[in-house]
Amino acid sequence: MSAALLSRFDLIFILLDKPDELLDKRLSEHIMSLHAGTGQRSLALKKRRGDPLPESRTVVSQNGESGVNLGVRSGSLVSRLRLDPQRDRDFVPLPSQLLRKYIAYARSFVFPRMSKPAADILQKFYLKLRDHNTSADGTPITARQLESLVRLAEARARVELREEITAQDALDVVEIMKESLYDKYVDEHGIVDFGRSGGMSQQKEAKRFLNALNKQSELEQKDCFSISEIYNLADRISLKVPDIDTFIDNLNSVGYLLKKGPKTYQVLSSSYSRSQSFRTRG
Repeated sequence: MSAALLSRFDLIFILLDKPDELLDKRLSEHIMSLHAGTGQRSLALKKRRGDPLPESRTVVSQNGESGVNLGVRSGSLVSRLRLDPQRDRDFVPLPSQLLRKYIAYARSFVFPRMSKPAADILQKFYLKLRDHNTSADGTPITARQLESLVRLAEARARVELREEITAQDALDVVEIMKESLYDKYVDEHGIVDFGRSGGMSQQKEAKRFLNALNKQSELEQKDCFSISEIYNLADRISLKVPDIDTFIDNLNSVGYLLKKGPKTYQVLSSSYSRSQSFRTRG
């Protein structure tokens, strides 16, 4: 997905499918219960019958208190929304039909106004983003991001049927925005770069590497390089790719390099290579 398209989303969450025995078990049980026709009420029925609930991971502190806030800042939105396995054992989710009615009512009849403290927090965060993204290499931060912050703050107040957007709403939105988007797309210089989400950074590195390889070809008047020479060139220009061998194989697959032997590659895009080909034809 291109950077221009990514910048149009208010929020982007990157979901990593990491193996987890407990979560995988819960997910598989949920899917099977849905296919068995018992998924919607399984949790509520277990509580009414007194059946044991699925086990939860708890962290026991030195004073004997249990919790699940390991690595979560106290008072943050995450810590306030996360269920405690002991304190919230009687929690029952709202039925989906009631939840849909609640959301429809909030969207139709609740229109919160921005308070001055909330506006100051959102503006300060937006200006900070602008200040850190003045480089031409980064994705520009525009008024579109500020509008996203305002929409999210309105939604945060609307979900609680409040008529005013508070400073806490603004802080929650800033936390969500950092977690969902900017913490994932900030480069080593603190610049927001949506191109880090996909192959754009790889394309930039490929272009930079091929330019350096073409210059080396002109300098040495040759178009074939050993794998060790390619490694040395990659180190010299500080090539930033996850795996250099995979990177070279990809360049070979798309036709920028031609594998001439077990450890030799020909540069097909260099002017020296093209001149040699022209002389051969002549």
